[in-house]
Amino acid sequence: MMDAGRSFSGNERNCFFINLGNGKFADISGLSGLDFPDDGRAISVTDWDNDGDLDLWITNRNAPRLRLMRNDTKEDNPFISILLKGNGETVNKDAIGARIEIINGKNSGKFKQIQTLRAGQGFLSQSSKWIQFALNETIKSIDIKISWPDGTVSKIEDVLPNKKYIIRQENPTAEEVKLESKKNNLVSSPGLKNPPSQVARIPAITLFKGPTINLRKNGIANQKNNKKSHQLINLWATWCAPCLQEMAHFRDHKKTLIDNKVELIAVNIDELDAQNDNSKKPSDVIKKMNFPFPSISANKQLMEILQRIHDQSVGLNEPLPIPSSFLIDPNGDVSVIYKGPVNVEQIIKDLRLSSEGFITRFKAAAKLEGSIIKNPRATRRLFEHEASIHRRHAINWYNAGDLRGAINHFEKANKLTPDSKELSSQLASVYFAFATQMDRQEMKGVAIDHYRKGLVIDPSNNAARNNLAWILATSASQDLRNAEEALIVATKLNTDTGNKVPQVLDTLAAAQAANGQFTKAAKSAEIAISQLKNAPKLKQNIQNRLNLYKKGKAFLQSTKKE
Repeated sequence: MMDAGRSFSGNERNCFFINLGNGKFADISGLSGLDFPDDGRAISVTDWDNDGDLDLWITNRNAPRLRLMRNDTKEDNPFISILLKGNGETVNKDAIGARIEIINGKNSGKFKQIQTLRAGQGFLSQSSKWIQFALNETIKSIDIKISWPDGTVSKIEDVLPNKKYIIRQENPTAEEVKLESKKNNLVSSPGLKNPPSQVARIPAITLFKGPTINLRKNGIANQKNNKKSHQLINLWATWCAPCLQEMAHFRDHKKTLIDNKVELIAVNIDELDAQNDNSKKPSDVIKKMNFPFPSISANKQLMEILQRIHDQSVGLNEPLPIPSSFLIDPNGDVSVIYKGPVNVEQIIKDLRLSSEGFITRFKAAAKLEGSIIKNPRATRRLFEHEASIHRRHAINWYNAGDLRGAINHFEKANKLTPDSKELSSQLASVYFAFATQMDRQEMKGVAIDHYRKGLVIDPSNNAARNNLAWILATSASQDLRNAEEALIVATKLNTDTGNKVPQVLDTLAAAQAANGQFTKAAKSAEIAISQLKNAPKLKQNIQNRLNLYKKGKAFLQSTKKE
């Protein structure tokens, strides 16, 4: 519901019901003045001003966060307020669980009420431990019966109303407490009535990869942006007056943006707006404004990526307003989302944000000043929560077939929770999958790097060990070939697999030949061939390599291994 941008509370007003005494209740929400449209969370009941009636403290999720509703009704009906004290041995000192029954005293009408003392009631709330009873105006005195949690019973007779009493279990008498009206030093504040706004600055806590604009193709590029530059993607439309004002502001501060290495790209959405009947051409608007930065037309793919990044960062998944901007750091991560116009001064202040640590980013994302709880357990839970977000998105990227995106999020999750064996195992698996993909695409150097990264985490992955040794032994590139390392890896792998796996023996033979050990290479290849039963193509390929070894030649490949 929250991700869909719906209300947390359904905009339901607070309700207030009064007990009619006949088993029925009456709705007096409007009459009470409590029917606020707040998203209420907790309510606490107490005689705040010591005037004998109950007042309410109310907390809300939204503003105002706190309300004091003081009961200033003019009726002056009698009451009695009781605070119980347990003996601290058989009953807890707060007497939680005790039951108080008040009945009519001498010369009083028929009357009886019962309340139980609780430690807490309702959601996120704790009311006063003073138990308050409202009395009929005809009551002149009352009798009190207390059933303590240990089973003992105390009785006190002819207690006068309109007073507060403390009753102790070890000496059950009504000790009167002098009533002193509280001086109300609280100053009420006017309710904020700011209209809803789509303008917001959203510093990123979780860093998500942003799109990189390829100006040549006017689309999305896979390559990273300038390593030393930030990029600001600004969404605008010809019919949007705030957009044009913002772009004029960017134009006037061109030097500041360039000096701070901010590459601004204006992305026009006119073509994607089905309801747009504006006859103005974006190019004409840009030319007339003398806008000095590149401007392109948005496509559906780009907008979907930007909307998804927004939805991943913000709880309420509403459509992006126009204008909106995305600040992307030199690593390609979205560091801040600006919904509505933003000024250059704020952009410059935000340039270092993504380079800060997670805790600093977490504090920067808060709207109010504050500090992080300095408790190892709280910090660990914070890191675990952030890691779970990265892990979820890593799996999404993996399922979508984007292994680079999966690696990016798994690495961040693993950095936050390095002791998680499950995360480490998943990261290693993605490293291996990406290395295999790069190997097939003839990007051998990238493949080597990721096989090595994966083997640091999971050194027992035999397929990865074999593939790494093969590339190091047979790569056509002298810069990538490392015959000594290939022989070390292949020899250890062959020992671990019992000198009987044909593919491993084939790799060992290639590594031995790369080191000039042609006799050993031929022997390893012959053993590999003898182990093969139903793989005629592989058997023939190994035979071809065996012929090279017998001639004193190493095998080098320019294509992937069969």
